[in-house]
Amino acid sequence: MNGCLCGGTRKRLADILDAAEKIAARVRRGRERYDADEDVQIVLTHLVQVIGEASFRLSSELTGRYRQVPWRQIVGMRHRVVHDYFAVDLDVLWAAASIDVPRLAEQVQGILDELTSHRDGIAGSHAAEDPER
Repeated sequence: MNGCLCGGTRKRLADILDAAEKIAARVRRGRERYDADEDVQIVLTHLVQVIGEASFRLSSELTGRYRQVPWRQIVGMRHRVVHDYFAVDLDVLWAAASIDVPRLAEQVQGILDELTSHRDGIAGSHAAEDPER
């Protein structure tokens, strides 16, 4: 990876964070609202799919570098909600949305910060070596 934060990687990580923010907004409304509102359940299901799809499309190099993130389980959750849609356990979905997704958002933000600072550090060192850059 060598500090590369190419556009596709940045976009996928940003997609995860965007979906996580949308999930957090709905989780803040509370469990009672979630239980009573099928639309909220559908939205959370979709957003979990987005997170899983974006995670699935990350390079194996990135996911291998950040093994502390449960990438395989994230993708597995996406597969379950897509392929077993009518069997989605709403308690499991709520737990993922209210507990797992906030942790994931912190981890993904940390990855973005690390990769961005590493890239900036490399760019800065090249600029110091070559004033024409």
